[in-house]
Amino acid sequence: MNEDIHRVRKALSSRYAIERELGAGGMATVFLARDLKHVREVAVKVMRPELTAAVGPDRFLREIRITAKLNHPHILPLHDSGEADDVLYYVMPYAAAGSLRKRLRKETHLRVDETVRMTEQVASALDHAHRHGVIPRHAKPENILFSERLPVVADFGIAKAVSDADQEHLTRTGVPVGTPGYMSPEQAMGQVDLDERTDVYSLACVVYEMLIGATPAVWSAHDAQRLGRFIDAPPEHRERLDLIPGRIEQALVRALAVNPNDRFQTPGEFAHALEVAADTRGTYSDEQVREILGRAAELQAEQPTGGLTIGAVEQVAADVGIPPEHVREALRQLEGPATGSAGPLALREPSAFPKLKERPKFFDSPPPLSKMDTVSFERTVDTEVSPTRFEAIVQEIERRLEIVGHVSILGRSLTWSPAAPATDERRIVITMTPSGHLGHQTRIKVEEKIELAGWRQGVPAWAGIVGGFIGVMMGTTTGEPAAVILSGAMFGALGVFVGRNGTIAALADARRPELRKLANTLEALASAPESDG
Repeated sequence: MNEDIHRVRKALSSRYAIERELGAGGMATVFLARDLKHVREVAVKVMRPELTAAVGPDRFLREIRITAKLNHPHILPLHDSGEADDVLYYVMPYAAAGSLRKRLRKETHLRVDETVRMTEQVASALDHAHRHGVIPRHAKPENILFSERLPVVADFGIAKAVSDADQEHLTRTGVPVGTPGYMSPEQAMGQVDLDERTDVYSLACVVYEMLIGATPAVWSAHDAQRLGRFIDAPPEHRERLDLIPGRIEQALVRALAVNPNDRFQTPGEFAHALEVAADTRGTYSDEQVREILGRAAELQAEQPTGGLTIGAVEQVAADVGIPPEHVREALRQLEGPATGSAGPLALREPSAFPKLKERPKFFDSPPPLSKMDTVSFERTVDTEVSPTRFEAIVQEIERRLEIVGHVSILGRSLTWSPAAPATDERRIVITMTPSGHLGHQTRIKVEEKIELAGWRQGVPAWAGIVGGFIGVMMGTTTGEPAAVILSGAMFGALGVFVGRNGTIAALADARRPELRKLANTLEALASAPESDG
């Protein structure tokens, strides 16, 4: 170490005063230095000699020049780079707050909301790099630094330079071409023609570690993709996974798919899916909570030996995104033998659960949607649908809607929704749940929340402008300025109202036949006798 720092000090003495080593990795060593020209603290990253020999100064400096053009609030800027006495280096601001790795050593795992917010910021940096033709391939906690409490991504140029070099030579000399635990399968197999999806995988590994406290133990298999659940997760991982919303796990499963085609296409798309999934932890009515507790009762009836614990109820609730503390509070609000303790829960039929004495604050919901905001169809069949038929049912849903979806299966309950809802995509939820006495019926619900997206978002605004213009024209006939303003405002507001509601109503009318046919099809599939083969 002393020899290395002496060599670097001598090579860079005309521009930087090297003070001490900050850390070392597989490809470079970082030094704290003082910029003699600008009199400021900087971080100088020096490539390992064997990496310098394999990559070459020309290739390295070319990639550094490309990444130096990136200008984004969550990308650590480049101050300087160059070669001096066979020392390849580049200079960045010194992030005194340290890295995400340093924070994870202290906190083990982070809150869901903080993780999602940080992921959005890092994903925006990665997307910015992708738009400029740069594929970082190097997302890991060590490369996510903090500047004024905001995450910034560093080391954009190194991975591309390394991947273009002689990988066989790098491996032979002991220089890793990636970081185990964060490399995508295609990167681990030595492929060099990588795209945005390899950064989706690496970012998902970082998100997984922020939430669980460790990187994924295994790759996400096909069955995990179908179920939207890490079926091979170690017990200590599963314990943490059960505490996060089910749809966050679904998004992680998709982002960590072995096949790049099964992943989100960009980091931003992945971050948006996490944001939507986190929002599902919103508010739930007393009826929804009682339904969940009723489902727990049905599960207990199917397996009467042993008591159903509060933990088991929480697992049922977590599948729809209700935090465990909300379940415990709801149980405390219920009358009867159910308690908030960790002991067995005395179970009854779903209809036997009484109403909550008082609606807790976290169950407060926004005003209900009007009928034209939601298109919904329900069917009930007098049979219990076996989970073995869910795959065929999901295939039929996706064939008819032409949308790839997330699937959540818990016992004999199925929930399907679009994989990554966006502003221009549909918000559909399809559920199949046991109902009736001991679940000997199946309730099918197809529901779509109608929202204005794309060009339709502008309709209310244009209608408001037209209405306001008409109101102004009518107001001018009175000759009173106040009447002109009042008339314009009233007709403008009326135009917005009519434009929005009329557009939503028209869209709902267009969607209703399709969803009705889908509900009828699912009813027929659920009612059909199961083949013996």
